[in-house]
Amino acid sequence: MKNAMRSATPHYTWIQGCYWMVYCILLSFSSVYLLEQGLSNTEIGLLLGLSGLASALLQPVAGARAGRMRRLSLGQLSGCLVGGMGLCALGLLLLPGKWVQGGLFMVLLALLQMLAPFLYAIGMGCAVQNIPLNFGLARGVGAGAYALASSLCGGLTALWGVGSIPLVLLAASLLLLVATLTFRPGTVPAPRPAAPAPTTSGEEPAFLRKYPHLLPLLVGATLLYTSHNVIMRFPYQIIQGVGGGSVEMGQLLTVQGLMDIPAMVVFSLLLRRAGCRTWVRLAGVSFFLHALLTWVAPSLPVLFAVQVFEMTGYGLYAVASVCFVRDLVAPEDQVQGQTFFNMTNTLGVVISCFAGGVLLDWAGPQASLAFATLTGAGGMGLVWVLLGRKVPVAVAQHG
Repeated sequence: MKNAMRSATPHYTWIQGCYWMVYCILLSFSSVYLLEQGLSNTEIGLLLGLSGLASALLQPVAGARAGRMRRLSLGQLSGCLVGGMGLCALGLLLLPGKWVQGGLFMVLLALLQMLAPFLYAIGMGCAVQNIPLNFGLARGVGAGAYALASSLCGGLTALWGVGSIPLVLLAASLLLLVATLTFRPGTVPAPRPAAPAPTTSGEEPAFLRKYPHLLPLLVGATLLYTSHNVIMRFPYQIIQGVGGGSVEMGQLLTVQGLMDIPAMVVFSLLLRRAGCRTWVRLAGVSFFLHALLTWVAPSLPVLFAVQVFEMTGYGLYAVASVCFVRDLVAPEDQVQGQTFFNMTNTLGVVISCFAGGVLLDWAGPQASLAFATLTGAGGMGLVWVLLGRKVPVAVAQHG
């Protein structure tokens, strides 16, 4: 057991690093790649939104089933999803055509978003089984990998064109496949009490009836992620508005990734000062300020400076929310809990892609950023008020 305990953090760090490289390549460079394939901003928004919608519909079902699986570990199940992503990345290299490429991208994005809660549940499974795992450090390395992928893809796109994006994506997917399939600690479900008889109303309503206090928080989190994803899904168009191009976009994404690292790495120290609730509320304020100041930024230098709010916004929220879910739901519901909260990110992608793509074509990036600011304000308000009323953590602990 001692060897397994020592191996959990470095191996999970490998998983997080590879996942966020894939995430950066797929999400942040989707507009650059798909514009080159001949799709309009509205069509790109539609494809990204449909992929998120498909993922949002499948995530609760997949999360409920995964929590009860016996034949496959969460690591092996994750590896199956990554294998499908690798095949789609290979398809991008071999199969031409505007809508073929768009369809493959849509499937890739759906698989990517379905994968995230399983990876988080693997990490939280280690905590439940008392296997040491520094989640903040692993997630911080993931942010560093995101920054590295941003810089690499930005440079390669400038040198060799968008055809280099599928190659980098395929390489990162293969690394992630090996990492997930070989992960052992924390993949065996923790002992759980006997499950109650299944209801005929389905898994999703049962979970929300058990934790009704989560529903308004899920709405607030969805609004925060909508604000964040407007900025992250269309960085190329936003940076063009202040005189930049693909190289500057890669640099901006690198800065964003680097800004995420400090809060993630020191999160275990921050928890000694205050609980997850406090840090989630602070992140809500920073989401709003990030969107607002991006909207009014008059130049590239100012836009780069605004990214400091990424540190206390997404950088802080990415780790605080995962730990917050761990405290809110019972051990046997961890996979579903992480799935529901990850679904807020997915729904944020859906809303931001549909609305952001249409607004970009109709009124330009300023209209999209105004929308990001409004949704950020709404999410900040909900999260701030609801967490100020003290969500009943103890109820979840006893299931």
